[in-house]
Amino acid sequence: MKKIILLLCVLSVFPFFTSCKNEEVFTPCYSLGVTLNEDMTIDGQMTYSFSNEYQKNLSKIEFNLYPNAYRENASVKPVFDSDISACYENGFSEGKIDILAVKNSGKDAVFEVSGENMQTLKVWLNDCLDLGEKTEVYIKFKVTLPNANHRLGYGENTVNLSWFYPIASVYENGEFYSNVYYPAGDPFYSECADYKVKLNVPSSFVVASSLPFDKTEWIGGNTEYVLSGNSVRDVAFFLSKKYNVIKKSAGKTQVTYYYYNDLNPEKTLDTACKSLNFFSSLYGEYPYSEYSVCQGDFIYGGMEYSGLSLIADNANSFTDYVVAHETAHQWFHGIVGFNESEIGFLDEGLAEFSTAYFMGKYKLENREYIDYINDAKNSYLSIKSSIDKVYGEKPPIMKRNLKQFRTNAEYVMISYNRSEVMIDSLYNYLGEKKFFKTVKKFVKEKAFKNANEEDFISAVEKKKRGAGNLLRSFIRGEREISL
Repeated sequence: MKKIILLLCVLSVFPFFTSCKNEEVFTPCYSLGVTLNEDMTIDGQMTYSFSNEYQKNLSKIEFNLYPNAYRENASVKPVFDSDISACYENGFSEGKIDILAVKNSGKDAVFEVSGENMQTLKVWLNDCLDLGEKTEVYIKFKVTLPNANHRLGYGENTVNLSWFYPIASVYENGEFYSNVYYPAGDPFYSECADYKVKLNVPSSFVVASSLPFDKTEWIGGNTEYVLSGNSVRDVAFFLSKKYNVIKKSAGKTQVTYYYYNDLNPEKTLDTACKSLNFFSSLYGEYPYSEYSVCQGDFIYGGMEYSGLSLIADNANSFTDYVVAHETAHQWFHGIVGFNESEIGFLDEGLAEFSTAYFMGKYKLENREYIDYINDAKNSYLSIKSSIDKVYGEKPPIMKRNLKQFRTNAEYVMISYNRSEVMIDSLYNYLGEKKFFKTVKKFVKEKAFKNANEEDFISAVEKKKRGAGNLLRSFIRGEREISL
């Protein structure tokens, strides 16, 4: 590994942290200051501004601390045992987040780091908030990056910075939902918010960002980026000294591709643009002015963030499919959010169906839409047969917490294969025109909000009687799949 240049930078914090409000409709806002150090640690500070939309006399707020999943003594690891060697190529490397200080409205606040994997930060407010009242929570933190090919960490080619800061927990059913970073799926759940970020890194790095760049300043051998974005679910940055950069427009959106070993980068960029335009026509116009796609050290095929898609650098044989799939996620879990720890099958199924539909229309692999659906059926039946032999045959219930998945294969079987077939069945039941009209309306109504499976079931049932029962029969594991 090449050594990172030491970055010495003092942030001018408080003036920067007071400009993230909209008084008419108060949107939660993160103001982040982030510095990358040569020892692969991050010095960070954050002000989270929010309004009490939860309950009367709100006395505390909670945050998810995802980096603690990478701790040495974590009870649950971010990967299954079968993936440890691929994730930690140089042996296990610890990652974590340390909370150094917490303030509420400028005064020290009582806080506690607890929960499974120490992934929950509880902050007691100095004054209880009534409904509609606003306040700010300031958090100073330090992150240790693991030497890992994962969402957070550094590998041979890239430094991956995602889910590295405290994320406000979603409030539902009278409490804050605490995520646990289980190895299956995408264990994330968040509200849309506005972001303002100052990112300081050595100038030798090229930065792929999920947010547009507002300002860039070179300070010695370092670069400070000022970035911002509205109504996004998260922010992520991927850094590399090897990145090449190409750009192209897709409608009103500038698409940027960051790569270092792509065999045909122009084709990858073209696929990103085509899929972005295609899904915009099906589900509603893409809401952001910029969209980034980047290669990175990652053990899985890809990962989506609001405004950015990560593509594993070993995905050259199926890059088009991965790019289209992650682009579809810009709508499903990006624009419309889902609790991926409980119903990951819904956004994955919609993304898989959309990818198959796109690939079939453009014949990027010289295949038809139905070929991809048959692939999903074959994969489902094959994996289910193997799992039934090992664990005994059980109903393939789709709604389950991520902790209930015993292997990645089982997660793929349920959340990708079975869900794709479910959405295809809905597509055939409603017919092409009604299906896309219904999903487009659903996206519009739930844009920048969170939805659950009953929201989606209600939307399709309104379009055609019986559509809701069709979905429920899949979700409950009652409907058989056959070729």
